[in-house]
Amino acid sequence: MVNEYGVLFVGGNRTHQETHVAAFDADERCRLIAVTDAPDASDERITLSREMADGYGIPFVPDLETALGRTDVDIVSMCPQVESRSIAGPMCGKSGKAIYLDKPLAGSLRDGLAIRDALRRSGAPNQMYSFVGLPWVQAAKECVDSGRIGRLVGIHADVLFAKGRAGSAPAGVVRQEKFPLEKYTFVDAKREFFDLGVYAVGLCLWLSGKAAIEVTATTANYFFESHARRDVEDFGAVMMQLEDGVVASATGGRIGYYSHPKGGAHKVALVGTDGTETFDAWTPHIEISNADSAPELPPPNPVDPMMMWRSTRSSGGNPTKGTWDALASEDNWYPVDIARFIDSLDSGARPEITAEEAIGSLAVLMAAYESAASGQMVTVRRT
Repeated sequence: MVNEYGVLFVGGNRTHQETHVAAFDADERCRLIAVTDAPDASDERITLSREMADGYGIPFVPDLETALGRTDVDIVSMCPQVESRSIAGPMCGKSGKAIYLDKPLAGSLRDGLAIRDALRRSGAPNQMYSFVGLPWVQAAKECVDSGRIGRLVGIHADVLFAKGRAGSAPAGVVRQEKFPLEKYTFVDAKREFFDLGVYAVGLCLWLSGKAAIEVTATTANYFFESHARRDVEDFGAVMMQLEDGVVASATGGRIGYYSHPKGGAHKVALVGTDGTETFDAWTPHIEISNADSAPELPPPNPVDPMMMWRSTRSSGGNPTKGTWDALASEDNWYPVDIARFIDSLDSGARPEITAEEAIGSLAVLMAAYESAASGQMVTVRRT
């Protein structure tokens, strides 16, 4: 089974594709075929995709349709810039290849539905990246399924990433959300509730097994000057009324590098009729006391000042924090998820988070932004 699956990459450096390609490259069942990009990709994006191809010694194919038609491609890692997924997503979906989907699925519910519907018609296996395969999340799922806390009545999830130099946001600025959304990613900022809230919202939906009915949400700028200047949120919170009376809440966003001893708060709290349990990515851990100086952040990289991308972090990234030592490493998120996807292709099993589930999370995110903009509770649109 070595090198059984040929993988095509849609999208290149300074996207999540940097982490996808490294995980596929590390799996002996896969061989890297080529890199391509969306038909509407900018010259800058094309340059970054070519850089990824050159870095892995594989060709760059300028035309997406030509790349998708290659007979040596079995898997497509679909990760163009969010704003390009309305065109590239359905093209990948209808190709019949197995599709590994970036998170969130798309930048609007309409675009997400177009991708899902293309995959429905083609019948191609697919999976969106999520946290559900991680050991602490699997333990939470076992708790729900076992019934040991009784019937689930409430759930809360936090997924916050500690990156960047916080405390720079201007004082006294009260941001007003706008909906519908237009641009998601800038050089120095991105919509963090969109990018990270998808994890927390997805955990609530997957662990409960319930769809969201109504949501109330807020988004704002709390920590970073670049987010305030770009008028995108660095943090968001949503309350959800789920089916069968289950209540859920989720937070997602970026906090400062020094705001957490490791990579940020990643946890779930489950409330049942017979008890409550919590699950945490960093538990158990050892706390270490020493006389070392606090780690210093490097000067901002002009092409990635928030240290969002692997390619720029590797050339002088954030220093290692030494006050916690997690006994179970959470640094292998993407390899775990991608290995589970390839396992599903080997076995023919249905992945746990496909485009069908991805639409549920995207629908909540879009309703949350609408709620944050209007200040009102919003009904999650049925799809």
